[in-house]
Amino acid sequence: MKRFFCLLTLLTVLVACGGGSSSGPTADDNSNAVTANGTNVQGMPSGLGTSNSQADANVIDLIVDGGPDGSQANLLYASVTICKPGSTSLCKTIDHVLVDTGSVGLRLLATAVPADLQLPAAKNAKGNVLLGCANFLDYSFAWGPLALADVKLGGMTATNTPVHLVGHADYVGSQANCSSGNAIVSASDLGANGILGVGLSQQDCGSICETLGGSGQSNGKYFACTNFACSIVTNTPLASDKQLQQVIARFPTDNNGFAIQMDSVRAAGAMTLAGKMVFGLGTRSNNQFPNFQVLATRGQGLLTGALRRDAWAFDLRFSSAFLDTGSNGIYFDTYDIVDCLTGVAKGFYCPRTELVFGVTLEGAYFAQVQRSFTIANAANLFQTGRAALPGLGGPINASGLLDLGSPFFYGRTVVLGIEGRTSTGVGASLATGPFYAL
Repeated sequence: MKRFFCLLTLLTVLVACGGGSSSGPTADDNSNAVTANGTNVQGMPSGLGTSNSQADANVIDLIVDGGPDGSQANLLYASVTICKPGSTSLCKTIDHVLVDTGSVGLRLLATAVPADLQLPAAKNAKGNVLLGCANFLDYSFAWGPLALADVKLGGMTATNTPVHLVGHADYVGSQANCSSGNAIVSASDLGANGILGVGLSQQDCGSICETLGGSGQSNGKYFACTNFACSIVTNTPLASDKQLQQVIARFPTDNNGFAIQMDSVRAAGAMTLAGKMVFGLGTRSNNQFPNFQVLATRGQGLLTGALRRDAWAFDLRFSSAFLDTGSNGIYFDTYDIVDCLTGVAKGFYCPRTELVFGVTLEGAYFAQVQRSFTIANAANLFQTGRAALPGLGGPINASGLLDLGSPFFYGRTVVLGIEGRTSTGVGASLATGPFYAL
């Protein structure tokens, strides 16, 4: 089984630093959870953070299943509609797009985007086609041109938004500028038909990519063709509004953040798992979260964290913790859990019995929340053939990092506040992104 987590996220994490805190496992960590159909769970006031109607314009369905090829686990998918800018007829709905809170921008397989949509190419000031590059930890990479589209999620639309068309056949000749690894060209390569990056930032890389280094150092993310045939490309700086965008931040309303609400799943897993994404914070009756604890992030959108389980006399502390639906497990390093050594489970943890961890997450200004999660034997989990596996986890091979992937979201509502946007509907007072809230 492939381990999913983006290098895009980890590059950001590696430049951050911070302290830690501690807590033991909690008996009840779902006080802020609701099921995707709006049913109240363990004391959450009914109507808060729930969808009261399938027709809510600011709500879309989410699903965990086997993906386009039926072989995936713990990948959270949504359907995304793209249209030629300004058109209501030249549109295509693409299913099984991976929802990734650890990156920013909409990346779609070029093979999933029909040519007859006539999406205009995104170009630089010189009129040259722009290209994007993203590298992943398994040495795969996404390369292809940028195009402009109206992006629709439910009843919300982000107009004239840059989209990355990954694996476009017309640009394969220049892909070595991105990587010498394995190019992503199909759904089996990616495990999805695209990636909907809905991280905390408003743009893919912001000011980092607006200029090149003093010696012309490459930003590694954006390139431009130098001729019509695009036989030669060069790295290029790119203004923030021309980069891949946090699509939700470009909605005309309900654009200050969002919540992911996932149904609970039994420890043995399930073939499918349903959820919702609710856009906006404090903008409608279905996106009020006054009882949640806001965790303002530090530096590069990170929290600090600590883990403890009953058998330990000490905590594992993490200087960089993040919540990432683009990761298909919970990843952290410890010498205390047996690794899976062979087969499809290699690279994951294989403890002899299920291990329950208490996790303390701390944001800026000493705000904390305490939750828990379970790590189970990955080899046994994969034998079930189920897609939603709440106990899946493994080492991350990077000291100080705690990646709380999609299993951490199961049975919970998790709120994300977008960088620079404010909300009065989360926590006890005005909250300004970037933040998480649980």
